[in-house]
Amino acid sequence: MTRLLRWPFIAMLALLAVTLLQWMIQRGNGVPAAVFAMERPAYGPATYTDLLTVADQRLALSQARVERTPNEWLPRAGAGGAALSLFRLTGEIAYLDMAEQEITAVRDLAKPPSGVPELRAEVALAQHDLVGAARELDILSRAAVKPEKPTLSEAAAMRGDLALYAGDHAHAARLYHEAAQIDPHVSVALRIANLQRVSGEFEAAIATLAEATRTEKHTPVVLSGIALQTGMIASARGDYDGAKDWYDRAEALFPGHWLTALYRAEARLANGHTDSAIAELERVARDHDRPEAMDMLALVWRVRGDIAQSRAWTEKSGAIWQAWVGKYPAAFAAHAAEHELVFGNAAEALRLARINTQARPYGEARLLLARALMANDQARAALKEIGLAERSGWRSAQLFAVKAQALMILGETQASEVADKQARAINPRIDDPITRLIWLAHG
Repeated sequence: MTRLLRWPFIAMLALLAVTLLQWMIQRGNGVPAAVFAMERPAYGPATYTDLLTVADQRLALSQARVERTPNEWLPRAGAGGAALSLFRLTGEIAYLDMAEQEITAVRDLAKPPSGVPELRAEVALAQHDLVGAARELDILSRAAVKPEKPTLSEAAAMRGDLALYAGDHAHAARLYHEAAQIDPHVSVALRIANLQRVSGEFEAAIATLAEATRTEKHTPVVLSGIALQTGMIASARGDYDGAKDWYDRAEALFPGHWLTALYRAEARLANGHTDSAIAELERVARDHDRPEAMDMLALVWRVRGDIAQSRAWTEKSGAIWQAWVGKYPAAFAAHAAEHELVFGNAAEALRLARINTQARPYGEARLLLARALMANDQARAALKEIGLAERSGWRSAQLFAVKAQALMILGETQASEVADKQARAINPRIDDPITRLIWLAHG
């Protein structure tokens, strides 16, 4: 009788073990699911149009003050900050021009360390000028009057940005946590989550984002940004359906933002909703003149076999990237290199990728440079760049996929297979034909 009872008991244990294993997988290897507090708040501009109106009004007020007192630096700093905010919101390069113009005037009118060096550092970072940003932060550190905690926290966070873009993840992490200790703020949490994401620490990044939603109340645009970043993590893992859900949530939280529209269109493409994605991309290209939307359209039409449509969009986006690179080479070289790599000249892509890597020698830049080197039949040099990115702490499915390709070309078959498995471990769909339509959130 004991022997007869043993097998049902063992079978029951096996069933329980399988059930437990499935539960652990669903919960992220035993890690409790992150809890987000994403209720849409009743304060703050509710839509992109509303926030744009507020930002326009702020700029107009600042410009009026500049007209009344053209030789005082403080009003110009206000105008520069307002213009920078509009650049971040709209992506329109004219606002970056305006911010640069006003900050230059501030620098001429104010004696260091006055003249808001922290704002000048922000403008430098927007232009991918790491040296200029570091110089301004050094000036801030010499201020006779100690800045307030929010300013000190943001300065530490910007130094963390500089460390990240220099390819030093460990130093960036220390500086971000220093910023959080000085004055915990959502912008610091978003930076920490971004560092965790690009380091392949997806669960930690999601937990950081979730905690940020619970620690304080946020405006719709901030919550939308958190949803976008969470969707990017899902996309980097090959969960394109999950990414779509998060991008849709971002739109519901803060309707009308062109950036959200780009990510939603990308997720639609990845989930086979091509016609609606094309319509959305065409709207963004038409209403906002975004070259990213044009590049995505060019790729979709190429895949569909409509070369004429693809070429038409390629020419439009290429002209914009060329103009922007002409003004701010470091800031837009990566975008232009990506464009050239897919649609244009491999040698030009390599030239632009080198400019980008020289400006910000971090993992993403080295990965782009590696791809450009591969396109120019320089697999050994590409592998070197991938190695530097890996040693910095950068982890992504695309990085290991490019590494596998380079190793295969060089005849290192076993090492190539290892890299391929590493890529698939991060994104099981890395070789899926649909994945090549992921233009923005490929990890």
